[in-house]
Amino acid sequence: MKLWLVLRSYGVANLRTFLRSHVKMAKHFQGLIGMDNRFEIVVPRTFAMVCFRLKPAAIFNQIVDNDWIEAQTNEINAKLLESVNASGKIYMTHAVVGGVYMIRFAVGATLTEERHVTGAWKVVQEHTDAILGAWDGDSC
Repeated sequence: MKLWLVLRSYGVANLRTFLRSHVKMAKHFQGLIGMDNRFEIVVPRTFAMVCFRLKPAAIFNQIVDNDWIEAQTNEINAKLLESVNASGKIYMTHAVVGGVYMIRFAVGATLTEERHVTGAWKVVQEHTDAILGAWDGDSC
């Protein structure tokens, strides 16, 4: 019933165009992540969803226990997501796969434009700067 309603509202050709534009915007977001060496794409992009996180190397300068680093990286990424969502400007979700905490950005709203995606990335960067600036390695 839901699919029928969507097809009736958009038509097949317009629905294809709509979905392709969302995938294109997700690729744009993925490209923005790729330009900031503090972040990494955790799993390959699927359609209009990008899974990313702050890299451990962006947080830690010294070599310590890998399990500790991963736990702290997960915690900082959780704080980043909480901070971004608390801003009220954008909303993202998370997933944990194989013990790795990742932030999920999905393009799916009807009125989303590329400027919204770029703005969302700026929000992520601002909150990242604030969290990393305040983080001293012992505060987590």
